[in-house]
Amino acid sequence: MKIWSISSGSKGNDVQLEAVGQALSDDVTFFHANLSLPWRAFAPYKPAEFGVVKDARFRPPFPDMVIACGRRAVPIARFIKRRSEGKCFTVFLQNPKIDPKEFDFVWAPEHDGVTGDNVMTTILGPHGLTSESVQNEALKWRGRLIKPDMKVKCVGVLIGGPNKFFDFNKDDMQNLAANLLSLAQQGHRLVISLSSRSRDDYADILKETLSGHDYYLWDRTGDNPYRAILGLADHLIVTGDSVNMVGEACFTGAPVQVYFLQGHSRRFNRFYKLLLAQDYVRPFEGNLESWANEARNSTDDIVAKIRDAYLVHQCA
Repeated sequence: MKIWSISSGSKGNDVQLEAVGQALSDDVTFFHANLSLPWRAFAPYKPAEFGVVKDARFRPPFPDMVIACGRRAVPIARFIKRRSEGKCFTVFLQNPKIDPKEFDFVWAPEHDGVTGDNVMTTILGPHGLTSESVQNEALKWRGRLIKPDMKVKCVGVLIGGPNKFFDFNKDDMQNLAANLLSLAQQGHRLVISLSSRSRDDYADILKETLSGHDYYLWDRTGDNPYRAILGLADHLIVTGDSVNMVGEACFTGAPVQVYFLQGHSRRFNRFYKLLLAQDYVRPFEGNLESWANEARNSTDDIVAKIRDAYLVHQCA
């Protein structure tokens, strides 16, 4: 099956598209939706399709399936569906902000409140993690991240960065570092990973605060131990700026605590309200909490539903 995956361009969109596309087919072509002005301003609405007409990338022969994610990808998926006379099966990931019936299948996070006969919702989103990939990375990194005969808990700390909802400024980072210092003073081994969105001063703040204590910090130089941390940590602490990162932490089955940031987003608030109500996560305020968590993975269910809907479409 030939698939075109089309992203608005954000890292979060890319991660979900790659996870779903690669699970469905070995023949996936990835695009970023580079709509020019003024057409990008109209996305996701129909006038934006005029901006797709001149894009030579989106010409026949069309693929068997298009998977789109993000506002600017909406008009491209609609354009291909119309030009293929409905033969190309169209999937949208996330809230399309238009009638879901414009697509053959829509997956949306439960906190977005999207409904429809062709809509599937889950609390957590799709990701590209597998047990095998996490275990392999854990084996590769164990000697560097875990000390021999270590009897204290390994605490994985996943740190994101600023986005349009959260400033994640110096004060936020200093407060997080102070809370992590409390864990280090209790004797816990801290294994910390920054992300591509992390500010440059985060590493300096962590190094200064945790000086003299037992920790490992990946400061975005060299190979990234992100998956290894997921596989090795007894506890995980995740900053609350990334829905995807929190979802990936929940995949592990380890207790997950979220460091909530200053800022406001009704969408993020709804997401965390669901997670807290289901005891998927708990807040991090300087102390570790232990409870019987379980590994959670929506990716397989989402992929199976898409595959079933595609087969029905092919038989119609």
